[in-house]
Amino acid sequence: MSDKTLRKFLWRIPASGERIFRFKCAAFSLLFFLVFYYGAYGIAQLHNYRIVIPEHGGQYLPFHPAWTLIYISIYIAQLMTPFAVSSKEECLAWSRSLCYSVALATCVFILFPTEQPSVEQFRELTHPWMEFYWTITTTATSGNAFPSLHVASMLCTVWYSTQKKPHWFSCLMYIWFLAIAYATVVLREHYLVDVLGGVIVAWFAIKTSQKKLNSALVQPAPH
Repeated sequence: MSDKTLRKFLWRIPASGERIFRFKCAAFSLLFFLVFYYGAYGIAQLHNYRIVIPEHGGQYLPFHPAWTLIYISIYIAQLMTPFAVSSKEECLAWSRSLCYSVALATCVFILFPTEQPSVEQFRELTHPWMEFYWTITTTATSGNAFPSLHVASMLCTVWYSTQKKPHWFSCLMYIWFLAIAYATVVLREHYLVDVLGGVIVAWFAIKTSQKKLNSALVQPAPH
């Protein structure tokens, strides 16, 4: 299929021979995340120290629990990615980029566990979105704040979802990424420095996965 033809599709059902492969890529990256993310948190509990960033260290944005809906929309983006990439090779590269992000972040989580911003001051709020906010944030861990894997994984997802796509579609996807990055801060899931760390981790992961992808594409097909 030519690049011009691929650009006509924003999402498409993979060929029957590729569906299981793409599902395995997505499932493996999810399993990798769960094992390493919560494993790093468990190991960090053995430390008797935490890196605490003071409130004036980057927490200037106003809290608003309604942004929780944007925060969890990352899972929609990730569910759509296997249908957005143009080939199984790109799907594998996307999966690798997520795993690279988690692996690199895990090293930081273990060696330099960083506390998330405090949210205790919001316990008494009665905003309609607060119950939903507390439900979602129960899955978060203290000590895994820097870098933000929410930001890193979304950037990797947007990168691979927008290859060979129209310019307007890429712009919308990156606006989505910025909205999620903003949500991580206003919801007190992360500091601004955590967002920056997530972008750096994603850049490294994308560069590394792209190298492997390019190497695979230039290899001659077996006879």
